[in-house]
Parts: sequence; C-alpha cells; structure tokens
Amino acid sequence: MWLGRAFWKKGDGFVIDGFGPDGVSARVIDVAGKAVKLQTGYVYHYAFAMLIGVAALVSWFMFAGAH
Repeated sequence: MWLGRAFWKKGDGFVIDGFGPDGVSARVIDVAGKAVKLQTGYVYHYAFAMLIGVAALVSWFMFAGAH
C-alpha cells in the first residue's frame, strides 16, 4: 500500500502533473504575466523593438550565416 501511495504522490503528482499539464499551464501564466508588462500600446515602442530585431537578424546573417 505504501508503494502505491508513493508512486501516486511522487510519480503522478510531482513528476507527471508537475512537468506535464500543471507545469506547462503554470509556465504559460508566468510568461503571459511578463508579456503584459512589455505591452505599452505606444507604436514607437513596437517600432523600436522591430528595429532591434531586424538589426539582430542582419547581424546574425552577416557574421554567422553567410559563408
């Protein structure tokens, strides 16, 4: 009986639920909470972020991708 309870609490409760559906949903909530702080509504913030992304992409292709 103790072996079954150990597998249930540790195996199913911690490992499967922790890394499976419950763990994934908790991480989605964490990431969504951080993404909300990034969304200001100002167009120039989004334009600046796109400019930084394009500069990073061009730099990547210049230094690593174009052989």
